[in-house]
Amino acid sequence: MDIPLERYLEIPGFLPYYPLFVIGSLILAYVCGAIPMGLIVGRLTTGIDIREHGSGNTGTTNALRVLGWGPGILVFAGDVLKGALACFIMMLALTQVGSILLSSSDQLIIEPLDGAMVAYGVSVEGLLHDIPMALALLICIVGHMFSPFMHFKGGKGIATALGAILVVMPLVALCGLSVFIVFVLVSRIASVGSLAAIISLPFWTILFHKNSVTYLILMIAVALVVIYAHRQNIVRLIHGEEKRFSVGKKKG
Repeated sequence: MDIPLERYLEIPGFLPYYPLFVIGSLILAYVCGAIPMGLIVGRLTTGIDIREHGSGNTGTTNALRVLGWGPGILVFAGDVLKGALACFIMMLALTQVGSILLSSSDQLIIEPLDGAMVAYGVSVEGLLHDIPMALALLICIVGHMFSPFMHFKGGKGIATALGAILVVMPLVALCGLSVFIVFVLVSRIASVGSLAAIISLPFWTILFHKNSVTYLILMIAVALVVIYAHRQNIVRLIHGEEKRFSVGKKKG
């Protein structure tokens, strides 16, 4: 249900609270994404800088190879959680905006729309909801890939994307995860699973959210960003030089 923007503008408090809450949440989304879980877990568990070992990447795959199963799973969980947290913060912010609008209105505006009674100001609907959620998801992934805490370098965004998409589009995330697992089991190459999963996201979005052009554009953007992050992996795959998945532990 897409409530027209002009109806929100009629409610006292929509400006400036809506843009302030959205911008603040987007900043927090970037900060969440930028938290270098691989670097933190590596130093806390083994005392090493994961960037100096293996592929030099701070993501789950290199963490598993360099740090072992336990720390590797911690890195994965942390990256998933920070993606989920970024989108959850935006969701809470939009809900809070709705509460502010409701409390600031002298009279609650209620009228029929598409056969339902709609209370304007109780929640933020339509594009005013979808676009901020989409931006939070994308910016969180960008923060993971270009972290200011690591001189604007980082991981490749798969685990963080999973966590963020789980909050925004759970079925799309689970289907993408299933594709990842199947392709990794068959190929034993993590990047093959990652690329297959990320490429499949727009198709799952069409299947489960066919009425949301915003989310489809979002998944295409996420796919392009993550594919760009895997450009070196793609070159190695073409030349048959990509390493098959294995788990080890290297202490410094």
